[in-house]
Amino acid sequence: MDAFNQPNSASDLFEAYTVEDLKKMGAYLLEVLNRSGIRPPKLEIPPKATLLPSRKAQRIEWIQVCLTHEPFLRYLYDQMTDLEQAAVQEMVHATNGVLEMNRFEAKYGDFPQTAYSAFSYHYGRKKDDRFPPLALFVLQSRWMPREFQALFQNFVPKPQSLDTPILDHLPERVPVAFYNWDDGDDDETAPLIQHLTEQAAFNDLTALLHLIDQGKVAVSNKTGKPTKACIKSIRNILFSGDFYDADLEAHHRWDVQMGAAGIRPFAWIMLLQAGGLAKASGTKLVLSRTGRAALTKPTQDVIAQIWPKWLNNKLMHEMSRIEVIKGQKSRGRPLYVAPPCRQNIAAALAELEAGQWIKTMDFFKFLIANNHDFDVVRDGWGLYLGDPHYGSFGYSHITWEHVNGRFARALLLEYAATLGLIDVALVSPWGALNDLGDLWGADDLSCLSRYDGLWALRLNSLGAWVFGKKPEYTPEFYDDASIRVLPNLEIVPLSSVAASADELFLGRFCRQTSERVWRIDLKRLLAAVEEGIDLASIVSFLGERNADKMPQPVQTFFDDVRSRIGKVQDVGDAVLIKCADEALARLIASDTEMQKLCLPAGDTFLAVPKDNQKRFRKALQKLGYVLSRK
Repeated sequence: MDAFNQPNSASDLFEAYTVEDLKKMGAYLLEVLNRSGIRPPKLEIPPKATLLPSRKAQRIEWIQVCLTHEPFLRYLYDQMTDLEQAAVQEMVHATNGVLEMNRFEAKYGDFPQTAYSAFSYHYGRKKDDRFPPLALFVLQSRWMPREFQALFQNFVPKPQSLDTPILDHLPERVPVAFYNWDDGDDDETAPLIQHLTEQAAFNDLTALLHLIDQGKVAVSNKTGKPTKACIKSIRNILFSGDFYDADLEAHHRWDVQMGAAGIRPFAWIMLLQAGGLAKASGTKLVLSRTGRAALTKPTQDVIAQIWPKWLNNKLMHEMSRIEVIKGQKSRGRPLYVAPPCRQNIAAALAELEAGQWIKTMDFFKFLIANNHDFDVVRDGWGLYLGDPHYGSFGYSHITWEHVNGRFARALLLEYAATLGLIDVALVSPWGALNDLGDLWGADDLSCLSRYDGLWALRLNSLGAWVFGKKPEYTPEFYDDASIRVLPNLEIVPLSSVAASADELFLGRFCRQTSERVWRIDLKRLLAAVEEGIDLASIVSFLGERNADKMPQPVQTFFDDVRSRIGKVQDVGDAVLIKCADEALARLIASDTEMQKLCLPAGDTFLAVPKDNQKRFRKALQKLGYVLSRK
């Protein structure tokens, strides 16, 4: 029988066991029958287990008669522990009768004893250990036959739904594996820092688009990743900086490093490329047509456009950012592609209740328990720490968290949080988790990734809207008036620190006359409009942030600029044709057919639009002339 096919009948299950296994089953059932006083019809009940049928076929028949008698089946179910009853509920109401151990453990915190513990020797087992009743109904610790499913469905309730383990509040400090150990600080807790990401994402997206539009973002022409030289410029415009300080690094050079690119600066460059808003042109990023259009679209719409494209992108794999795990690009292809894994994590995020904090570890349990489990590892033997043999990730002590969990943390912190979909609570990654003890090659490591410090997360208002949980978007932050526009076209910031995206945008059409004063400049304004910035978006930008009503002189100024726009238009390329004399130029330009194909351009010149050149040549031949070249 195929181990992946659900058995149909109870006899299919028992045939898989040895005579010795069936002897243990029979002895247990006889004991329960005598204790319960239940007597299935046509069943001979001997006084001793040694008198049970000795032949395998007869013993199977005896056991099957016991277990298909519903009153006795009910009694057995009632004698089970809560955990065993939960396992029966899960299998009985599963389509294929399977007991998914990882999912079950994530949901209930443990898994029950099954046939493995009943019939196999294992370290620590005692002869008088309780016989696990699930061994009577489950094949290979996983499968329940359809016959038992049908019998149990008469009285076994559906399994309980999993309550999301939300946090009432975030603590100020949380336990960690170690904290500041190199400084002699043996405190076993670390401060927990909240990052509310929604407003930062709005600012950062706009700021990055303007920075790219100004040609100030340099990338590798091979990988599209930001160069070290441009990272500083990106950091300077981020609304609240990176998730960790730029100078925060591991104590030892051989430990995992945060890296020059950090988290947010790197993420934004990759997100904008994956989202189709920017592309590499040589060593610079340039805005695509979609990216230029994004400058005039509501920011939340642009973010909603980027997220699904990131989920499906093949630009990069999140595991590539966990550099300490080697062998990722070996010929054996030890990793699965990222999109299906990302989509499962996104599906779990979409099921969270907005505004409620959840520990990252609890989120992983929630993800697995709700059928969103994933596996990023195709072949664990191809991944390793330090040494391909001793440090391999193919050994049995490697857990889900070691690789899948690190992948999920990278996606959540570097991309979901950077885009403003989730708020996060962080500790330093070094020493944040305590799962390195069993890893060969991790003696000098205090973490596996720069993302290990993701302690908790919550779906915010923007995330709930992007995931379709809310019909309309309502921001969790509110932009108060931040500037005052004066009648003389000067703009004065009201706060001591202006948002970087605002400053970048003001720089497109204003001249900074002092540290605290900007002035609208006609030359820069016209240049910005020519580069594709809509005048209406500039007026709207100033109106939304202005503390007062727009002064009349400023309105008049913009009305005048608006009237000038469109009066001179670029209608496309044309070829300049020179005629021998003024009379010939007038003859050609006045011809009935030629009037539709060319325009006079001085005494002896004609302008022929690019699209009309072929027809112009044919019409010219009809007049008895031919177009010659110098």
